[in-house]
Amino acid sequence: MYAYPKQGQTVEQFNRDQFECQAWAKQQSGFDPGTETAKGVGLGAVIGALGGAAAGAAIGAATGNPGRGAAIGAATGGIGGAAVGGGVAYTKSKEGYDRAYAACMTARGYVVR
Repeated sequence: MYAYPKQGQTVEQFNRDQFECQAWAKQQSGFDPGTETAKGVGLGAVIGALGGAAAGAAIGAATGNPGRGAAIGAATGGIGGAAVGGGVAYTKSKEGYDRAYAACMTARGYVVR
């Protein structure tokens, strides 16, 4: 999301308005883009690693090496889970944050896209 000055705001004014509107959007939505993404990545990694380890152990057992299969599955699942978890948590609440930020910046005389 980008905001553009349409009323001749200075760079200093834009920076101040952007900072204040980001803080207001966090307060209104309960969403902080920086921390929410990190939480989703962490949770996704844990869930992915557990699921990957179980699947890897089953595949490894079939090939005669369940320990190695579990390790490979945990690593692969953790990486995939982190990517998915980060994306899900981010998009889940970001819409409310974006609406609040856009409303704030629009009210201060910016075009938001």
